[in-house]
Amino acid sequence: MINPEITSFGDQMQVTEEGCLSIPELYYEVERPNDVTVKYTDLDGQEVTKEAEGKLAVCIQHELDHLDGVLYIDYLSRLKRDRVIKKFDKQAKRAAG
Repeated sequence: MINPEITSFGDQMQVTEEGCLSIPELYYEVERPNDVTVKYTDLDGQEVTKEAEGKLAVCIQHELDHLDGVLYIDYLSRLKRDRVIKKFDKQAKRAAG
């Protein structure tokens, strides 16, 4: 997907457990729309519009958030996000030895 853009979100929401290589080994439940429509350019230079639902819709939203500098933990409450950051920092310190 080149220059992807979500053009619409469905009304139905779903809660799924998400994780990310940016924050390894930590998984939390995130609520996102169950359906999205995404417009992008494919490798042949053709404009494509794709409807996605379920896990594919979550993956598209998750990955497109990265393009905007957003991580899945940004959808958590401030308290939960602070706990995640604290756990992540603790893991990083242990790994550094």
